[in-house]
Amino acid sequence: MQYVNAKSKQNIHARIIVLTALFAALTTVSTMTIKVPTVTGYIHPGDSMIYLGACVLPGPYGIIAGALGGGLADLLSGYPHWILPTAIIKGLNAVPFIIACYIQAKRNKNNRIVNPLTSLALIPSSIITIAGYFTAHLFMKDFGYAVAAVPNEVFQVAAAAALFIALGFGLDGIKFKSRVIK
Repeated sequence: MQYVNAKSKQNIHARIIVLTALFAALTTVSTMTIKVPTVTGYIHPGDSMIYLGACVLPGPYGIIAGALGGGLADLLSGYPHWILPTAIIKGLNAVPFIIACYIQAKRNKNNRIVNPLTSLALIPSSIITIAGYFTAHLFMKDFGYAVAAVPNEVFQVAAAAALFIALGFGLDGIKFKSRVIK
């Protein structure tokens, strides 16, 4: 009997590691391939993949997927100086969703990606992105550039939020979360 339980735990752990790598890859690819240039950078759908990953994966794995995916996108896109700030910001972006899903799990209602708490998690996650990149621009450029980049970040988080909700509802329609994490 012990062997069956240990084997089952190994299978679940392997599944989580594979899903973490998948969400990191989705974040990287969606950040790198779909870019809308702006004056101070570009808009991309990568953040929505971070939000989805944080809602599907257990706690620290959502943070790892977001940080790794964002950092790899910067590395592979030719922005190596942005790897550390991006990894920190994108990892932190996952935290509000992880907390929301934890609360939902405590209420035995953690089978949906989009719910009132994950929708509310968009607010602190957006603040993390805007404040995080403002601070990074402040250190890497100057105050004027940091201020000029704020509208870009606001548009980025708004687009990511809309895409997260649309994709989340679609995935909820096929019961993705309950099928993937058993």
